[in-house]
Amino acid sequence: MKLFFIAGENSGDALAAPLIKALKEQYCDDVECLGVGGPLMKAEGFDELLPLDQISVMGIWEVIPKIPRLLKLNKSIVEEIEKRKPDAVITVDFPDFNFILAKSLKKRGIYKGKLIHYVAPSVWAWRPGRAKKIAGFMDGMMCLFPMEVDYFTKHGMKAAHVGHPLVMSNSREFSGKEFRRENNIGENAKTIGLFFGSREAEFKNLSGAIKEAALLVNDIEPGIHIIAPTLSKLEYNVQKLLEDFKLPIYVVANPNMKWDAIKACDVAISVSGTMALELAYAEIPHVIAYKVNPITSIILRFLVKVKYAHLANILLDKAVVPECLQGKCTSENIAKEALELLQNEEKRQEQKEAFSALGKLLGEDSVAKPPERAAEFISSIL
Repeated sequence: MKLFFIAGENSGDALAAPLIKALKEQYCDDVECLGVGGPLMKAEGFDELLPLDQISVMGIWEVIPKIPRLLKLNKSIVEEIEKRKPDAVITVDFPDFNFILAKSLKKRGIYKGKLIHYVAPSVWAWRPGRAKKIAGFMDGMMCLFPMEVDYFTKHGMKAAHVGHPLVMSNSREFSGKEFRRENNIGENAKTIGLFFGSREAEFKNLSGAIKEAALLVNDIEPGIHIIAPTLSKLEYNVQKLLEDFKLPIYVVANPNMKWDAIKACDVAISVSGTMALELAYAEIPHVIAYKVNPITSIILRFLVKVKYAHLANILLDKAVVPECLQGKCTSENIAKEALELLQNEEKRQEQKEAFSALGKLLGEDSVAKPPERAAEFISSIL
């Protein structure tokens, strides 16, 4: 069996890698996985024809100057799929690029295999009418959240809640004590985690405000320790950003140390997105910060139908985590919210108690793991 994957972001790489492993286990290695992906997918035997950073772009306005190149790449991938004739194309998240590609494959009619998407677009948040359109060119949808399935099945599309990969993490096994001990951070020392995201554009847009917020917090609560888990590709950027700090800093790029470093944080400041959901699942009190190009923001203001940006707030349907967005995304506002958490045990406990309900919503109660459920769903369609 041959499967062509397209993952356009690091989060997609992290999703697809365990799915590839589950598929190989299910089919006793009698499955060929190739396409556009990242290092985690390659580690599972994926044949990377194009690295994912060639198609990854952040924000509506930021995409515009790169449209010609992206469309050319899209067309090249379509032609590669038609030439390779896989049994199925598995598009992973990254809907703007992947749906253009899927519609093109459908319209040209040369490719006869199945089209399956992993990670449902947030039709519950904005433009719910997209579900019907997607059902017209995709054969299957693998959803991370339970409330998403009905949006697609009511239009005759096969869809299933496979669960969120976070429930597979070993975050609950760590307390942060070992990280503190290895780095000589006292048991009563106050720590703040700084999380800059996985994209270079996010880092460029938000790192300054997050850094300044940490300095402001330290002005009022001197002696804090800064813990900054990041990806290896951004490790140098984070080191350079924080090199002038006159306080203890621990930049962690080793994925094996990730969860213990996270659990060592008393509070955290994070960009919005997957990282923030990971913090919530790990029950780390935090505040999120995010801003995009002003034109992108105006467009989103008219399209988005949910009250919150943080996925935990959306899933729990209440403002558990403070959100410093757009005009409110200033170092002063971020510091104010982080300080309130750092100085107020009751506030921290309120967040932790609310986060405890996330496990069930993310599929923690299922016997089969998310990649196994996703592999079974793919098998049911082929």
